[in-house]
Amino acid sequence: MEQLIITIEGKSNTDLLMRLLSKFNFVKSISREKASKQSANTVNVVNEPAETYNWTNPSRPATDEEFELLIAECENSPSMTPEEAKKYTFKLLDEWSKHKK
Repeated sequence: MEQLIITIEGKSNTDLLMRLLSKFNFVKSISREKASKQSANTVNVVNEPAETYNWTNPSRPATDEEFELLIAECENSPSMTPEEAKKYTFKLLDEWSKHKK
């Protein structure tokens, strides 16, 4: 068994999370206790990446090279008006639906 300790700000947020977690079959028990001063000073690790670099991780920031490539792709891509994009999308959906049948 593993134990997860989460510090949450606010009673209503705690109640909400406890209700959510109780719906999972693999959760064996949930308890609540007041956070100590020491745990209140714990470093917030939620926004820190789990890995130093992983290009498939959506939470990692893009590199400068990736931003430059993205900008170049946008500048070189053909542009459409919203109406043209709508017509093109419907055309693709029609083709897909014919293929699906």
